[in-house]
Amino acid sequence: MVDEETALTTASRITVGVMRRDELRFLLELWHRPEVMRCADELPSLRGWTKSVDPDEAWREHRRQRAVYGALYTQLIVRLPEGQPIGESFVAPLPEGYEFGRWRKPRGLKTVMGDLKLLPEYWGRGLGTEAMRDVVRWIFRRTECQLFVVPPHLRNPAAQRVYEKAGFEFYAGMRSAYGHRLMELSRRRYLARARPQRGPA
Repeated sequence: MVDEETALTTASRITVGVMRRDELRFLLELWHRPEVMRCADELPSLRGWTKSVDPDEAWREHRRQRAVYGALYTQLIVRLPEGQPIGESFVAPLPEGYEFGRWRKPRGLKTVMGDLKLLPEYWGRGLGTEAMRDVVRWIFRRTECQLFVVPPHLRNPAAQRVYEKAGFEFYAGMRSAYGHRLMELSRRRYLARARPQRGPA
């Protein structure tokens, strides 16, 4: 079996894998790009640390959270095939009773919230869609997650389209919360979409 820390899920033009220690500085620099963070969040309440923290402290907290939650708490890095990081996706488990506007985490259901961010120079090339599909595949194949949710901002329709192409659907119970809408993808829906479709006999 391939080691979980170094395994990559591969798309045609990018790879997605767990963050290495030497990629932490890239992550912090990415979060300091105003155009990247214009409609995004670091999800600090779920992550446990922010872009303002010392990198060594951030790494220690990252490892501590991983030890507690396992792969349900994962910082993924989007890389070009030669290894250059160009983006990130963070996922974390939601605690019982977690609320986002009118949405409430279903009781007893292993649920993660995540997102995706790419460097602006790689926007508009379809790489975000490839990356998010790999993130979804990674989560449902490597964890017991039953529901994956993402909170795209209302002012970021491009992100909404990326999530839709990766299989997410808008939660119909609310229009928005904190400027964001919520989208869901269940394990059942993921498996149904991943199952090969049979053609006519």
